[in-house]
Amino acid sequence: MTNVNKSKNSLGTKPKELDLGERRVSRMNFSFVTTLPKTFVNNCLGDNMAVNMTMLEDGCLKLTPVCKTKEKGEEKN
Repeated sequence: MTNVNKSKNSLGTKPKELDLGERRVSRMNFSFVTTLPKTFVNNCLGDNMAVNMTMLEDGCLKLTPVCKTKEKGEEKN
């Protein structure tokens, strides 16, 4: 299993990107679906299995794990 360092390094720069390969996009009813890499799910999602999705100006999609507090199931970003 590959572990991803999510913290910033001592210089305050962003962590390095990890190439998780190419994924196919398939049609399912009136939507499009793709799979998430197991490394991302194991290291970033855990049992939560929820993400926020943001489309960036350059057309990239950014997936951010949704953090939930244990009290009242409130979401925390």
